[in-house]
Amino acid sequence: MTQLYLFEKEEVMKQKDYVAEIMQEWYDVMDLENVQVQPKTSTMLGQILTKYDIKPKDQLSKDNLFDMYMNTSGGDFEVFWQGLSQEEKEYIDYKRQQMRDKYYTERGLYDTNSKSLLKG
Repeated sequence: MTQLYLFEKEEVMKQKDYVAEIMQEWYDVMDLENVQVQPKTSTMLGQILTKYDIKPKDQLSKDNLFDMYMNTSGGDFEVFWQGLSQEEKEYIDYKRQQMRDKYYTERGLYDTNSKSLLKG
């Protein structure tokens, strides 16, 4: 048990602290704009950020990426979509088509908007 705990602790210590990185960016931008905040505000923001599993985009698995796509609100969608690579967009389109096909198949419906190649 102790061995497993130490291994997990070492793995956590190796991970980059993205909360600290985000907080530093926030401080830098505020400094450029000559904006001051109460120290308690910084503490509250830090506590909020620690609740989220913050990873750089290149560490996201494709399933996590699709979950983010499905859970992105309308107001944030354009920014989210523009930040994706072409490969990521293609993967999301592929997953969407899979979901659509499954929906129609389970209900015995015919998809009149499906794309298919016509051979002549």
